[in-house]
Amino acid sequence: MSEFTYCDADDLRFVTPTIDQYDSKRILSSNWVASGTSHLFYLYDSGTIDQLFLDGEEMTLVTDTPNSNDEYKYNTATDLLELFQQGGSANTLNSSIVESGIDFSTHIANAIARASDYVRSIAGVPIYKRKGVSTASATGNPFPEIIVLNTAAMACYYLISPYDLDKANELKARVTNDEGTGDLDKVRNGSIILYQDEGVDKQAGIVREISINANTTGSIVDVQGKPVVWDKLKIIITSSTATLTYGSTSSITYDVYGKDSTGLKISKIIDTETLTGNWNKVGNGMEVLFSDGLYTQNDQWELECNPHVSTRTQKVKYGYVGRI
Repeated sequence: MSEFTYCDADDLRFVTPTIDQYDSKRILSSNWVASGTSHLFYLYDSGTIDQLFLDGEEMTLVTDTPNSNDEYKYNTATDLLELFQQGGSANTLNSSIVESGIDFSTHIANAIARASDYVRSIAGVPIYKRKGVSTASATGNPFPEIIVLNTAAMACYYLISPYDLDKANELKARVTNDEGTGDLDKVRNGSIILYQDEGVDKQAGIVREISINANTTGSIVDVQGKPVVWDKLKIIITSSTATLTYGSTSSITYDVYGKDSTGLKISKIIDTETLTGNWNKVGNGMEVLFSDGLYTQNDQWELECNPHVSTRTQKVKYGYVGRI
C-alpha cells in the first residue's frame, strides 16, 4: 500500500497563488516541414518528447507511422518527431504553440508525492489522520494543518526551483533550515505539537463543541483541575431551554458521561447536576466554568484530558553540576 499524500493542488495555490505559472512544458522550435506524405509533418532535432501538446491539446502517441489526426511518434535514434494533422500545413504548425512535457496536473501530483515523502522524513514523528466529529481539523483537511501547509510549501519548492531558486529556497526555509527554526524542525523537537501528542493542553483539558443548538448563546469558557486518567468526557444539557443569568437561581441541569470497559462516554458519572455559573464538577478530577447565556436541551461538549505529558513535547531542562 502506498503512503499518503498530505495536501492537494488548492493547498499549493494557498501557499503560492502563482504556482500555475510554473509549468514544466517546453516550447518546440518552429521548423516543421512536410514529410512528402499528405498531412504528415516532421520536426528534426526536436529533443526528447514526453507528451506532445498542440495549442494546449494533448496529442496521441503511437508506435507506428502516424496516420490519423493528432497522432505523433518520436524516434529516439534519429531525434525526429512525426505529427499527423488532417487539413493542416507546415506553416500552420509553425504558427502554433507546440510543446513537450507532462500534463500540469500530473506534474503537481508528482511534486506533492515527493513533498509528502520529504515531510515524513523531516517530521520525525508519526503523522495520523484527523477524522471524526471531535477530531477533524477546522479546514476539513484529513491531516494536521501544519503538515498540510508544509507539504504544500515543499511541493511548491520542487515546482519553482528550476526557474527561481531563491524564491524556492525561501519556501523550503519555512519548512526546515540549518538554524532549526522551520516548522518541521519545531515539530521534530516538540515545540510544535500535533493532534496526537499528549501535550500540556490535554493535561489542562481541551473542550470541543459536539452538538450545539443554533439558539444557544452560552458555552464552557474555562477548565481547571488535574485529570486522574485519560478520558473524553461527554457533557450534555438535560433540562429544557433556559437562560443562565448571574444573580438568579439556575434551573439548568447537565449530565456527564465517562469511559468504562466497553467504550468512551458510556458511564454516567454526573447525574442531573445544576449548572451554576460557578465551577461545576464534571468528574475525573476536572471542573468547568459555564458562561451566562441561553442553553438548550441536548447541547453537548467534549472534554478531553490526560494526566500525562509526552516527553517529546516537554522542554529540555538543564541542571548545573558543580563542586561542593
